[in-house]
Amino acid sequence: MTREGAGKTELVMEVIKQFLNAGKKVGFAISRRQVVLEIATRMKEAFPMIEVIAVCEGYSDICDGDLIVCTMHQLYRYYQTFDLLIMDEVDAFPYRGNEVLQAIAQHACRGVMVYLTATPDESMLKDVEDGKLALVELFERPHGYPLIEPEIRTCANRMQLFYLIAFLYQQRKAGIQTLVFVPTIRMANELHKKLCLLFRCKAFTSQSEDKEKIVDDFHKKKYECLITTTILERGITIKGIYIIILQADHVVFNEASLTQIIGRVGRSIEMPSGKGIFLCERVTRDIERCKHAIQHMNKESFS
Repeated sequence: MTREGAGKTELVMEVIKQFLNAGKKVGFAISRRQVVLEIATRMKEAFPMIEVIAVCEGYSDICDGDLIVCTMHQLYRYYQTFDLLIMDEVDAFPYRGNEVLQAIAQHACRGVMVYLTATPDESMLKDVEDGKLALVELFERPHGYPLIEPEIRTCANRMQLFYLIAFLYQQRKAGIQTLVFVPTIRMANELHKKLCLLFRCKAFTSQSEDKEKIVDDFHKKKYECLITTTILERGITIKGIYIIILQADHVVFNEASLTQIIGRVGRSIEMPSGKGIFLCERVTRDIERCKHAIQHMNKESFS
């Protein structure tokens, strides 16, 4: 198991390369369809001489290749197939606590399995204590810069919209894109109706149509900001973005979620710095634990 602050995909590139060079079958499983497509694109860039196949909803006509990137549910197709199986985001839904998916993953792997997570749960840490798993902790990002620590701002929910608008105007002047996270789909849609009068923006939720096009347009800077839910807390890498969370004290934003969201900032070597703001009426235990965990990781990396 690898526990990291950021850059999990890049940190397993070398072991993927070693297995591929040995003619072994490699699989990379992740929870969300959108992230499968993102990871597959990055793998194709990293390994242009091999056949990288994405297998998920809408992409299941071709299911075999040198390197298979798939959603966890698609692992049922690959009984005893992979010499190396990388399981990403094992701390998240739907894998966490799902005995069926865990059994499917075990059956798909005939060799080495690597778990990637920034926030291992208690059961995984217990397996480490019992010697069932080996733990490798990597706190430093590949580009060598520290993780971004969140800025926590407490204010009433009704005032957070005004703070957000002022912040987005500053972002416009600086030419920096923003991911705006909210706790619910309904809030994302309502907020979009207001912000679209002032900014080039789009709502991105599990109910959005043309998800790939929206993300692609954001990459191309057609939007100043995306208003989204936890659907974009993981996997997506967009150079130079800042994040802001409204109602960060909402129950949907647990420590793992907050850690993943702040991890969207400062990922690229071109812009390794940035800003992440948590707006909340009160500072929850999860907010405190997220901040303290990131401070600990930076201390371990740069002490």
